Amino acid sequence: MWKNILVAALSALFTFAGSYYFYSESLAISKLDLHKDYDDNYFSKPKFPSDDIILTVNKIEKEKIGLLQISLLNYTAKDYLDIPINFKLTPKELSNFKVLAYSVVGHGDVNDLVKEPKKMEFDGNSFNFSFKVSAINRTEKSDYGIQLRILFEGTEEPNIRAFAKGVGIRDFDINNSPYQETISKKSLLIFIGALVCFCLVMFIMMIFILNPVMSIMTRKSDIKSRQKYAESLFLAIKKENLLPGKTDPQIAEFIADMLHRRQCEWWDKRSPIAKWSLGLMAPERKEHLF
Repeated sequence: MWKNILVAALSALFTFAGSYYFYSESLAISKLDLHKDYDDNYFSKPKFPSDDIILTVNKIEKEKIGLLQISLLNYTAKDYLDIPINFKLTPKELSNFKVLAYSVVGHGDVNDLVKEPKKMEFDGNSFNFSFKVSAINRTEKSDYGIQLRILFEGTEEPNIRAFAKGVGIRDFDINNSPYQETISKKSLLIFIGALVCFCLVMFIMMIFILNPVMSIMTRKSDIKSRQKYAESLFLAIKKENLLPGKTDPQIAEFIADMLHRRQCEWWDKRSPIAKWSLGLMAPERKEHLF
């Protein structure tokens, strides 16, 4: 009995540990989130009869100015320190997007958290930005770790790609936040599924691995237990003189035969799987000799 209890306890322990591991893995987020906010009419020249109102950028008159804000949010389980970040903006048509000015800030709009090793470069097709961020701390809300703000002239959002050393990047979705209810429901379903699967796996392991191993490991103690039981029967028979005319060796042989026959009948009724779980160790008569 105690052997079955031990196996069940070990199975429950492994099941809990494995389920918790898979549950933790389901919650783990391994990528930064890229959020984009595009507004091609962020500021425009007011329409008044007088032409005295002028909108200029770097002393160049403009009709309207757009604002593009590119942010990285850290929903992962770790903070990233001194991490290089690169942004690549590729317009579909160069005439539809032109960078007029830009700035970059870190968490809490702190400029000092972000360094710019080299200024923006245009390679003929794309605008390339290179930064090094002192810290992109983990968050469970909508707090960005770095935000690139670009004043631009154009009418079409460019293709935006971000690169971070040592970590992947995915497009932002509101459901990515650990606080979102859908994430919690998904995680719960994954946890339940993992628990069920792990219980099934542990049940199979218990039958085909743990039980046979425990049976083999406890064989000596089981034999001693059978021998003690046989000895107790011997003493009871001797005390009550239930087999008069038989010598002590004959009584011991009689008890061994009786117990062995009982064990064999029990063993023969077991299924192949049950026999496997018992280590395929058929009863032996000598196990009842003391």
